[in-house]
Amino acid sequence: MPLWENSVYRFRVPVDNDDPVELKEVIIDVTGSAPNFKKPSENLKFVLEDILPTEKGLGIDSVLEFGAAKLKNIPYILEKGKKVCAVEFESLLENDLTQENLAKCREWGADFQELIYPSPFLEDTRQFDFVLLANVLPVMPVPAERLYVLKILYNKLRASKYLLWITQKEGGMYKKVREEGRNELGDGTWIGRRRYVKTFYRYHPPDELDEMMALFGFELQKKYPLSDDARLYKKITYTIMNDLLTPGLMNRYFPVDNSIEDPTSATPKVIKNDGGRIVEPNPIDLALENLYIRKLTELESGAQNAEVYHRLTANAIARIFKGSLGNMKLKVPIGDGTKIVDTVYTNKATEGFFYTLQRQKPAPFPIFEMKNYTEDPENNEFDQLNGRLNDQRGHFGVLVCRKVDEAAAYRRCKTFLPDNYILFLTDDELIGLLKCLLNKDEQGINDFMDDKLRKLLF
Repeated sequence: MPLWENSVYRFRVPVDNDDPVELKEVIIDVTGSAPNFKKPSENLKFVLEDILPTEKGLGIDSVLEFGAAKLKNIPYILEKGKKVCAVEFESLLENDLTQENLAKCREWGADFQELIYPSPFLEDTRQFDFVLLANVLPVMPVPAERLYVLKILYNKLRASKYLLWITQKEGGMYKKVREEGRNELGDGTWIGRRRYVKTFYRYHPPDELDEMMALFGFELQKKYPLSDDARLYKKITYTIMNDLLTPGLMNRYFPVDNSIEDPTSATPKVIKNDGGRIVEPNPIDLALENLYIRKLTELESGAQNAEVYHRLTANAIARIFKGSLGNMKLKVPIGDGTKIVDTVYTNKATEGFFYTLQRQKPAPFPIFEMKNYTEDPENNEFDQLNGRLNDQRGHFGVLVCRKVDEAAAYRRCKTFLPDNYILFLTDDELIGLLKCLLNKDEQGINDFMDDKLRKLLF
C-alpha cells in the first residue's frame, strides 16, 4: 500500500471545510510520536502483571507488540519468560535509544524476534497468544488504516487469545487543541506548532473503542481502573467487517500526490484549490457509516449469518443513537436464564427521541431483537419481543429485520398498546439513519423515529 511504504503521510486538506477554496499541506510522520522513555510505564507494568503470569491461566507464551516504538517494553516482557516479536517502521531503528534497547533484546536469542513494518510483517504467517497495542492507533491519521490494523492483528492472534489496548487519556495539550478547533486533520488534530513535520493524535473514548474492536472480532474482557485507558480484549469467532477492508480498496481512496513537497516552514503551506488536489485522511467512502451500509447490503439473510447480523445491527444502532443509548449488552439472560434478550441498551438520553419517549412511556432499558430472516417476521416474533417488556425493564422494544410488510407490522404492533410501545426497523431504514448520521443530521434521526412512533399511536 502506498501509504505504508514509509512512516510519512502527506495530506492536502481544505483550510475551511465549508468553503474549500484554499488547501493546506500537512506532513505527518507517525514515528515522531514515539516517546523517549527508557522503561514501560507503571500502568503498563501493572496490567502486564495481571495478564502474563502462567498462573493467571490465560496461556500466554508468545507476545507481539505492534508499534513497538523504541522497544522500551520488550526487555520487561522477555524477563517474564515470554517470546516476543517487535514490529515497527525501519526508520525508528536508527534511533540511539532503540539501538540500546535492541542490544538488550538480542541477548535473549531466539526468544526475541523483530519484524519491519509493513514488510516482512504483513507477509509473515506466525501467530501469537497476545498482542500489545500501546499508544499506537491514536497516532495514525487514517481512520480506515486503524481498522485495517485490527483486521491484521485478528489474523495474527491464535483463537481465543488476547489483545491489550493501553493509551493515555485525552488531556492537556491534546484536549485544548481539539476544543479550540485548531489544527484539525481528518478525525483528529495535528500536533507540533514549531515542527516542520507534524505528528497526529485522535483520542478514542471507550465506547468508540469497544465498537471498533467488536466490528473486527474482539470482545471486551476486562477494563482496568487506571489513569490510562487499559482494556483487555479476546479474539472471538465472529468478525463483522474484516472482509470489507482490502489493500486494493484502500489504495483506491488514498491517492498519493508526489507534488506535496517536504515542508520548508513550521506553518503548513497553503495553496489555491484548482480542483482534484485534495488528499484527505478520511474519504467519505471509507467512513464507518458507509462500511455499515456496505455490510448490510452485502450480508445474506438466513440462519447462517444470524449472529453476524445481530452484532452488526446492534453496533449500528449504538452508533446511530450514541449519546442516547449506551452500555450495550448482547444476549442478556432473563427469567432465571431460561430466556435470552438479543440486545439491551441503557437509556441515558438528555434530549431527542429517547428522552421524549421516556417521558411518555417508561423505557430505562430499550430492548432490541434482531431477526435475519429471508421472510417477513410474523406474530411470533412480535409476541416474543412483547414478552420481554415489563415494569423493571421498561415498555419499549424494537424488532430489527431485513424487510417487512409495513402495514401488517404496524397492525401487529398496535395490538400491544397501550401497555407497550413496539416498533420495527428494516435494513432500508437503518441505512437511511446511517446516512443521516454521516451527514451529521441528528434532527433527521429524531424526526424519523418520532414519525414511526406517531404512526403507531395515531
